[in-house]
Formats: sequence, C-alpha cells, structure tokens
Amino acid sequence: MDLNNYEDLLEKAYEKIPENVKKSSRFETPKVELRIESRNTFITNFNKIISTLNRDRRHFLGIFLKSAGTMGEVRGQQLFLKGQYKEQVLNRLIENYTKTYVLCNICNKPDTQIQREGKKLYLKCTACGAREEIKEK
Repeated sequence: MDLNNYEDLLEKAYEKIPENVKKSSRFETPKVELRIESRNTFITNFNKIISTLNRDRRHFLGIFLKSAGTMGEVRGQQLFLKGQYKEQVLNRLIENYTKTYVLCNICNKPDTQIQREGKKLYLKCTACGAREEIKEK
C-alpha cells in the first residue's frame, strides 16, 4: 500500500464525518433567550435550560436567583426576573452554575448527580466515578 494514498484515504474519510461528531464534547452550556418587558426580564427558554443541565428546578432557581441578586418565579415555561438583565450576565451565571454543580472536575462530563450527606453536597460522576465535595462560591 502506498503511504501517500493512505493519507488521502484517511483525509477523505475524515471529511465524511459529520461536524457534530467531530466536537470533543457533546455538552454545551445552554444560552438564555430573553424578552424584556418594562422593568422585568423573562428567560423564555427556561425549561430547555433546566432539562439540558439535568438538575432540580428548585436547586437551580435558588442558586441562580441568589447569584443574580434578584427575585423571580417560574411562570409557565419561562422564568420571570425582577429587573432588566443583559444576556451576557445571565449566561455567565449559568456557566458558573454549570462549572460548580454540573460538570465533573476530573473528566469534564455532565454525567453527574448531586448527593447530600449531612450538610455537605457532593458531585458524583457516573462517567468516571469521581466524587468531590461541592464548594459553593
């Protein structure tokens, strides 16, 4: 077999792989979709964010609202926030939540569960088996 021919075949095969398979990670932190009415902000894709993160709605809400420093509530499929917020700010809060409560610190995969032992919370990874205490920031 000709070595140059092998490289060409390899390159052709790589080109046929779909783009979504080439990515090293299958998980992407969800981005907010906003609607601002008067002095209030609505996150219209709230349910999609919760299902992507695979976390309890109350847990996420408690930490998210505390980080945002505002009051809010779920109204149907949306999250209502008191005050006007920019997309960048809310996306950063979701990224921080994801790093702390969703992604494994060892293998960086989202296949985790939050476990409570006494007053401590642990992040247990079902992909690599790692278990670390969650240190809230």
